[in-house]
Amino acid sequence: AILEVETTEKGFLPPRMTTNQRNYISAPAEGLTIYNTDINCLQWYNGSAWYNSCDGATEIPPEIGITDNTTCANDLISVTPCSEVDGATLNDDPASTEGIEYDWSGATGFIDGGNTRALVEINGQCWYRRNAVNTPTAFDPVPNHVADTDVGWSGDYTGGPYDDEGKLYQWSAAMNGTTDERGRGICPTGWHVPSDCEWMYLEGSLGMSLVDQEDTGFRSSASVGTKLLEGGSSGFEALLAGWRWSPGTWGWRPPSSAAGAIFWTSTATESSKAHRRWLEVSDPWVNRVTLVKDRGYSVRCLKD
Repeated sequence: AILEVETTEKGFLPPRMTTNQRNYISAPAEGLTIYNTDINCLQWYNGSAWYNSCDGATEIPPEIGITDNTTCANDLISVTPCSEVDGATLNDDPASTEGIEYDWSGATGFIDGGNTRALVEINGQCWYRRNAVNTPTAFDPVPNHVADTDVGWSGDYTGGPYDDEGKLYQWSAAMNGTTDERGRGICPTGWHVPSDCEWMYLEGSLGMSLVDQEDTGFRSSASVGTKLLEGGSSGFEALLAGWRWSPGTWGWRPPSSAAGAIFWTSTATESSKAHRRWLEVSDPWVNRVTLVKDRGYSVRCLKD
């Protein structure tokens, strides 16, 4: 034998990890074996799929939302359940069917307009359930909004239909002065402005095809836009806060038939543009496109 271990007192202990940690293994080798602590089961990789030893050596279906494409690597995606958030408690009566709602009304440092159902977990990702409302300290006092220039403006839409829709931010304000992808931005410690890849993971978790995840423009597979909007099955509750595109000019606000929810990502594509996501009332699509950073959009924070 190449390796022989003899003992009558101890056993062989393979690496122990969760399902998410297993899924983060890039290009696992054929025969790789781990012990899954989520289900207390030995698992191995046969070169094309993972298998369980606990249920007759059956193939494990791939996890939805785990990207394995040319755009995103698994280590570019934060997957942390809400149960690991200090102060978070499971909601006893979640309204969502694809997400799990958590209360975090008493946690220190969390600002969410007084909401009690503050967080939603979707396929292991823990998201804010309302838009960020922090004032970016890197731009204090807040500069006047300048058309066609990202000066770090942020502000509230006065007279809006929602009490908890949060502020709108130019990109540098949303990022609080940093340009780091998955940077903290205006989110609390332990949270960050989600990247383009992390939005793709969310979309895949809700059924969007891999082709659509990687595509740009209007992507409608699995009606993910409908699921993300307020009242949708995901529990994400995207509010139709619209956008601000020049001083004093607001767009895509209710009651317009084109009212929308638009969110920044932390993924800049060039000095003047970054990825964003756009949802529109009564439409099933999610628009993925890069746009200039001077526009004022909403922000959702994601747990590190």
